[in-house]
Formats: sequence, structure tokens, C-alpha cells
Amino acid sequence: MKKLYPLTFHPLWKPKAWGGESWDLCGFEDDASVVAEGFLADNDLPDILETYMGDLVGDEVFDWYNLHFPLLLKHLHVEDRLSVQVHPDDAVAEQRFDDYGKTECWYVLEAGPDARIWMGFKEDTDASQLYRACKEGTADRLLNAYIPKPGDFFFIPTGTVHAAGGGLKIVEVQEASDLTFRLYDWGRELNPATRRPIHLDEALDCIDYRKYDEAACCCHLDTDPAAAERNGNGVRVLVDDPHFIVTSLSLTSPAKVPMDEFQSCVVLSCLQGGVRIETGEGACALKAGGTVLIPASLDQVLLIPDAGGVHLLQTHLPQPPKEETYNNPEEL
Repeated sequence: MKKLYPLTFHPLWKPKAWGGESWDLCGFEDDASVVAEGFLADNDLPDILETYMGDLVGDEVFDWYNLHFPLLLKHLHVEDRLSVQVHPDDAVAEQRFDDYGKTECWYVLEAGPDARIWMGFKEDTDASQLYRACKEGTADRLLNAYIPKPGDFFFIPTGTVHAAGGGLKIVEVQEASDLTFRLYDWGRELNPATRRPIHLDEALDCIDYRKYDEAACCCHLDTDPAAAERNGNGVRVLVDDPHFIVTSLSLTSPAKVPMDEFQSCVVLSCLQGGVRIETGEGACALKAGGTVLIPASLDQVLLIPDAGGVHLLQTHLPQPPKEETYNNPEEL
């Protein structure tokens, strides 16, 4: 069997009521990403995972997730407003839908003058207060309203009520799930031509009603790679979560990435500039807006940035929890 190499995919465009989104890396059977280059061109991600298993995602990752590819990466093009929404956690998703929850994060690429991001509650809230606000069309008043700018980053744990609108381009990294509960849709739900399902009743027990932890979940990144390196932010861990680990990586000179440190596949999303990715099994060039999947079986990756440098989001999978072991035979 031929060895794996850095994999690029054809993006899948999905129009939405608020704009649209490009699914850049997805393992869903019905919306699977298809390889763009190399001997695996025209094969989709589920087929490659079934063939290469741990060589693609990492042995322990494969043992845990089996044929479920656990990441979904998108570019959001937000013109109108996303619904005020929330995503359930893994426990609720499994119990009610036999699915995974949807932990996610956003990196702001572009923001128009009227752009807004609503993220989490300003103060501790309760279900009755939120329910009334949604019915009255004032749910956004309970939320923090941010005027976003390029380089802003938001971690969105499950249970966090959020929305966005007004002209935004966002890179989204998330669990591989499409479960969204809409609480309020800015009046679109009142028009038969624009009405979408509302899930307010189903969502109420999935929400974290505490004040949003801005210090833990929000930050701003240097968009210029050279500035990031000067300020000591060339490498910065943004999310260290049981579902994924996301690192901001700014480079102005070549860097080696030893893959054995991750024990999983690595996904690189190019935010600015460009980079050449060289491995013993092949090479590819990545420009702003591009995404590449580095298989876990590769020994080492060399990243060679373009003359102006490169800013990347690097996403990999943490090692799954170990099964419990018992030292006392009486406990067996």
C-alpha cells in the first residue's frame, strides 16, 4: 500500500440564510471532502480513513473514534445574521441524537464596519429570563456584543449562546457534528419565506447560564507574522480541549514539525501569507484560505514560509482518555 502524503481537498460550498460556508475538511458520509491532488485524488476522506486507519489519524485516535473523523473545518461568509444559537455537549448529543456535541472556535479573518459577534451572557442568567427574551426578540441584549476585527479569536464551549452578523469572514474549527439549536432568528421565523426551525424548548437545558468567561475564551492575535514573532507570539496555544488543540503558528523562516510529538494527524489552515510543506512522502504549497491534512504516519514536516511569512492555525487531536485499570483483584 502506498504511503500517505499531505492531503488537500476540494471545498464544499453550502449556501445559508445568512450567507454561506465552505466546508474545507469533513468526514461526513453525505458531505465528505474529496482529495484534490496526488495518487489519492478523487477519493473521499471516509474511504481514506477506512483504508489507512491509524496511519491517517493516529493509532490511539483511531481506536477511540474508529471510522468517525472527529474534526470539521469551515470558512464562514457571514453577510446577514446567524441565528442566536447554542450547541449541545457530547452527553446530550449522544442521548438524544446518537451524535457528537459541537465544541467550536472562531478566528476572524475579515470584519466589515457593521460586523458584530454576540458571545455568552453579560451576567449570570436563567432559563426563564432567556426564554422571555427570545419570545420578545431581545435575546441579544443578554449577550456580550463585540465589534470584531481581524485577528480576534473566540473559543465557544458547548452551552455558550452566540451569534454573528454584519459582514464577516471566519475560520471555524469544530467537533465533527452539525447539531445546532436555534433560540431566536432575528424575526426570520415570522416570515414563511425565511422561516427555519426554532429549538428553544429543546435547548434550555443545554445552556450554560453563567457569565461568559471572556479572559479564558477570547484573545486577539497579531495578523502580521513578523510582528507575532517580535512580540513573542509566534507559537501560541489557543485551545487545549479534550476535543481538539488549536495553536496559532506564525513563521518568517523555515521550521521543522516532528509529527511524533502529536501522535495524531495535524490540520494546517493558512490565515495569511503562504507556505511550502515538505515531507519525505511529498510536498504541497498552501496559500491564504487553504487547508491541508498532515497524516499521523509522516515522520517530520518542514514548513517553508513565503517571503512575507505565514500565519497558520494548527489543529491536532489530543490523546483519548485511557480506560480505567484496576490494581485490586477484588474490584474486577
